[in-house]
Amino acid sequence: MLSRNELEISRQLKRPLLDPIRMEGDTIVEGITKALPFFKGDLLDIGCGSMPYAPLLKERVTSHVGIDLRPNPDCPPTVCSDSLQLPFKTESFDCILCTQVLEHVRNPFMMMSEASRVLRNGGHIVLTMPAVWPLHEEPFDFFRYTKFGLAELATASGLSVIRIQERGGGIVAISQLVGTVLYDLFGKHRLTRWPLKLLFAPVLSLSKLVDKVFYYPKLTLGYVMVATKR
Repeated sequence: MLSRNELEISRQLKRPLLDPIRMEGDTIVEGITKALPFFKGDLLDIGCGSMPYAPLLKERVTSHVGIDLRPNPDCPPTVCSDSLQLPFKTESFDCILCTQVLEHVRNPFMMMSEASRVLRNGGHIVLTMPAVWPLHEEPFDFFRYTKFGLAELATASGLSVIRIQERGGGIVAISQLVGTVLYDLFGKHRLTRWPLKLLFAPVLSLSKLVDKVFYYPKLTLGYVMVATKR
């Protein structure tokens, strides 16, 4: 059961109505919100960036350790280190969060193995990752994942998958990708930037409604995976 404060924070974390990549961001927030019951105790946030989900998680965890490869001037991580060699003792954390990081990791099997190592028995790991998305943070954009690939990553690391949920179906994915491509092409120009935003705001909202009626899970923006160490 989510508290009223958690529901309000989840709403605040969603992107503005005119944001051209609103569906990408909102589906991540929705996935983490649904996974809140799996967070407790000591949390490790792998690839934490500015730790945007800390306010949403603070009622659930007793400590929140962020780790990232580089320091963030807006919100420095607790630890700067490579996720392929986590600088923590075995079984140091009760839960792990990792959002939109796996596509940037050169060896995802090694990272998942390290995450499993520092996770305590009975602990949970919540990951989000893209299935389809344009190149970003080049040249450090290496992989895209299917739900079967994610299950293989978890199993190979000694984790048991609890669930893998699509972040939207085909209608949401197609409308978001079309909007993203058009905005990348024409959004930098002052004359076309706001007309594009105004055009796609209702399109994205409508796509979410249509997606629920004509749900097509074989095409999705990405996944939210919850796994446990038994």
